Amino acid sequence: METYTAYLLLGGNLGDCVQTFKAAREKIALRSGRISRASRLYTSPSWGFEAKELFYNQVLELQTTLDPYALLQQLLQIETELGRVRPQTATAPEKTAAASKQYASRTIDIDILFYEDFVIRSRNLSLPHPLMQQRAFVLVPLAELVPAFLHPVFGVSVAELLAKCPDDSSKIHACPMPEQEIYSDVAEKPFPDGREAGSTLAECVPTGSCGTSAAFWPENMRFLAIEGNIGAGKTSLSRRIATQFGAKWVVESFEENVFLPKFYADKERFAFPLELTFLAERYRQAKEDFVQELFSPFLVSDFSISKSLIFAQNTLQEDEYRLFKRLYDIILTTIPKPDLYVYIHSDVDRLMRNIRQRGRSYEANMDPAYLKTIENGYREYMKTLDPARSLWIDVTDMDFIHNEADYREVLSRIQAAARQLG
Repeated sequence: METYTAYLLLGGNLGDCVQTFKAAREKIALRSGRISRASRLYTSPSWGFEAKELFYNQVLELQTTLDPYALLQQLLQIETELGRVRPQTATAPEKTAAASKQYASRTIDIDILFYEDFVIRSRNLSLPHPLMQQRAFVLVPLAELVPAFLHPVFGVSVAELLAKCPDDSSKIHACPMPEQEIYSDVAEKPFPDGREAGSTLAECVPTGSCGTSAAFWPENMRFLAIEGNIGAGKTSLSRRIATQFGAKWVVESFEENVFLPKFYADKERFAFPLELTFLAERYRQAKEDFVQELFSPFLVSDFSISKSLIFAQNTLQEDEYRLFKRLYDIILTTIPKPDLYVYIHSDVDRLMRNIRQRGRSYEANMDPAYLKTIENGYREYMKTLDPARSLWIDVTDMDFIHNEADYREVLSRIQAAARQLG
């Protein structure tokens, strides 16, 4: 599993900062990686605004398997849990590409200063931290740990940045505290179930070992839809990609459809109410869930609303389908469309094995002929899509859930298609 080195800055001036920082280190070690080193605690006056309380700061050296965006999400969650409240008028915290001008007292702030030598300038994340060279309270503890580290943009060391910093470093003071009180909690803490520290809470996944370019998502890809026939594994694949890259994951809530078990028992009678219910729910999800969160690099779903049309073509009577199509066409103009549409194909025998293994009672009498009909519907639909924004992957002989090489092969093909987007 590929491991990356990141440098984090803890800062805060409200409450018991020593205990808050200790709690932050424990949460970071549990969720985000192994803290290999930590600077001393430093105090300094507020920067950019007036505050009565001194600020505390500390720099951590973190060994992590998380992608920068996934790491950012974890840190933001930890901040919230430790009482961080951001001003409502702020458009974005300083971690974004356009640094916020809203400075205020806080219980804790956790910034990513460096992530290896990567340079990222996006709406959601800016690395290296864009203002570190102006702030002595950042550079003093950072220079304690890595004075020779070269800034990948400026090409000078941290020590040189500190020497040239316009901020007054004489106001930065190390706390006269016993070292063990500061560092006693800085250690690798495994998960209770045996997973390594640094794994995500949702699922233990690697970031890839085929080079650093494979570990990060193409910037121009904002919305990925993964489709497939019943039992193809689209939910598992979309969940793993979303977890690995810190994306927002949208999963279809099909199990809440009360007509689904009835449909499998009597298709002709319940097809129309089933498809209308699915269309309404997919429309709701598209309007509410297909909205990218501020700190997610992109969103990934295990369905697109086109699924409604494909299934309706194969389940409805001709007059029912004409009415359904009119409603579908109206809805389609009001919802976001995926940047890349991926269809994962498995042959019917493989699908039937997967369906039997997951053991859903209403799928017990699944007809292989029905699966073939759905497959043909997807094939015809994909002929209508822009080839540059659609991808067909045959996974019949793959096991991307349990076989790491198969997962990486599927992922690399998706990423290659994403990089070609205009």
